[in-house]
Amino acid sequence: MNLKNNEITVGEVISNPQANALLKREFPDVMNPFMLQLAKKMTITEILNLAKGRYPQEKIDRVLAELQAI
Repeated sequence: MNLKNNEITVGEVISNPQANALLKREFPDVMNPFMLQLAKKMTITEILNLAKGRYPQEKIDRVLAELQAI
């Protein structure tokens, strides 16, 4: 998946079934309808700024690499 230098929106990412499943598996606490509605128009860069300190950087890097491989 082309993450467009992390400028792809969350809505674009979750429209891909494989990416959606990956994010639900890795981040189940934020993959709920309310949170997704708020985040759909946000870019990955914006989400990563919000995630700093909440998730280990190693996990974030691994998930980004897995998304790119889709």
